[in-house]
Amino acid sequence: MSKTFLIVFHGQINNGKIVDIGDDPCFNSPPSWGICRPGTRRAVKSGDTLIFIAKVDTDYFLKGWFQVASKLDYPSALCQFPDRQNVIISTIPSIRPIQWRYNNLKKKYIVTYGRGTPNFLLDLKTNTETFYQSSTDDHEIDNWKCRRILHCNKNQFENCISNNICLKNGVSLTDNNYKNYIVADTNRWEDLDYLRVTFDEIATATKFKKAIKTPKGQHNVLRFDEHKERFFSFIEAKKTMEN
Repeated sequence: MSKTFLIVFHGQINNGKIVDIGDDPCFNSPPSWGICRPGTRRAVKSGDTLIFIAKVDTDYFLKGWFQVASKLDYPSALCQFPDRQNVIISTIPSIRPIQWRYNNLKKKYIVTYGRGTPNFLLDLKTNTETFYQSSTDDHEIDNWKCRRILHCNKNQFENCISNNICLKNGVSLTDNNYKNYIVADTNRWEDLDYLRVTFDEIATATKFKKAIKTPKGQHNVLRFDEHKERFFSFIEAKKTMEN
């Protein structure tokens, strides 16, 4: 049975349109989602419905929705969408400032090896070729391939530091475990930015009673299965009013 997910991303209004800083989700045709929420992207399956809510300053607006058609590996995504910012690998090395997300791991590496950046973080060696971080991607060096593409956790990364090598060197990115670049069904998606629907309106119309963020201000992915039909009925009514 297919599932429905409500997903919050940090957006901004650019030229009158709601966009994510890293263009993820990307609502060009067809929409795609390839960076954020790696755990959710692993769990999502073809046929699932994703509804994206943008947090803009202190407000929450509906960006759009799509039904999942396929999950690509990153080399395939690079071939199919070479100009999309949410494809975060490249075949060309880029010169960029080196920043770490986990400063405690950076300190551990410096203490152990006396220098600040492991060579194994600067590229992604697969069984067929070597990739590099895209010049348009602003993720930290230990957040790029480790979490976003290879889905490594902190313990796995500490093992790599101890061995001073990426323990997944030579991995096949075409394996199902790494096919987590999500592409929409070309006939089952809508960019609803123009409606400027708020999350409060959605919650009222669908009788959705969960808070969109936790008491600590975090935004978890929420299941929305039983509210899906009411959501689409509400959206159709809003479009009718707009026209």
